[in-house]
Amino acid sequence: MRQDNFIFPKNKKKYFRKFSKIKSVAAYLPEKVVTNDDIINANKLTMKDSVIRKSIGTYQRRVADDHEVDSDILARAAQSCMTKANLHVDKLSKIIATKFFGDNLLPMTASMVQRKLGCSYATQSFDVDGGVTSFLHAIDLGTRYINSGDEYVLIASGGICNRLISKTDPRVAFLFGDGAASVLLEFSDEPHFLASYFYTNHTYYEIAATQKLKPEYTKKYFEKGDFSLFYDFYHMDNWKIAEEFYKIAAITVRDYLLEESNLKMSDIDLVLVTENNKPIWEITLDALGVEKDKSISLIHKYGNTMSAMLPLLLNEAYSTGRIETGMNILMLSHGEGFSGGGMIYRV
Repeated sequence: MRQDNFIFPKNKKKYFRKFSKIKSVAAYLPEKVVTNDDIINANKLTMKDSVIRKSIGTYQRRVADDHEVDSDILARAAQSCMTKANLHVDKLSKIIATKFFGDNLLPMTASMVQRKLGCSYATQSFDVDGGVTSFLHAIDLGTRYINSGDEYVLIASGGICNRLISKTDPRVAFLFGDGAASVLLEFSDEPHFLASYFYTNHTYYEIAATQKLKPEYTKKYFEKGDFSLFYDFYHMDNWKIAEEFYKIAAITVRDYLLEESNLKMSDIDLVLVTENNKPIWEITLDALGVEKDKSISLIHKYGNTMSAMLPLLLNEAYSTGRIETGMNILMLSHGEGFSGGGMIYRV
């Protein structure tokens, strides 16, 4: 399918012999709350809280303590997820961590999450990069691992974003928050993940990206545990350049998911969309023809938590009773690269 001078590959039917389902979902959010006015006053900015609320949608966000690292946040969410499931960590087949930067370039942050969970087995643990969409990539991987014989796959997403973001660049200063959420997948006798579709469009590669690192800086700063080099690390161009593509991508992903699952949009009970910012969330819902009361928004109190956004929405839906057995949930993400996609999950 050709859209906006870019071809979306046709979705292909997946063949699973073994199925997966969500066993538990949990979240962890730092206690410290930082408001828009806190950022304005601390950095002597001329912006107004009311303008930020209207343009981005954030009122406040959670921020990790200075001594905390990504694996701390991820491990707390993961442990809570395991406790809810009443499952010991040594029963896990795999641990997948998705994060913005992580504790270190290498070893992988998932290895430290494994340590903090108290694993005594050498369970395979690895990171999946990819920014906002990496949670769905990890879920997709998890279902395939269970199809090939694994029993339990734990996904821990999110971590610390705020520390690496400029507090004076208006495009990002008020947007990001810290937090994590975790999802545990297990074997199921019947299908629950009914469809999936992913794409990457390199045309918009530069719109949301990190700075390029000079090799000599990496050794001078990072290997000594000094993260000051990475302040103002994430830059965002004018996202409205890609506004039409957001709409086209959302519609295309929706149509392919419905086709694969043999469902209609009227069969979808809840739509969860990553909130890159409030306008993108609204544009996506509008393109899908979905009213806001059929979705959930958390950006006003948590900000953009990158790969934690979708699992935080899932956790909110489960914990508030928005999700009931038999429901069909459509999850959709727009991420850096541009890399995006979606899945349909039947509870």
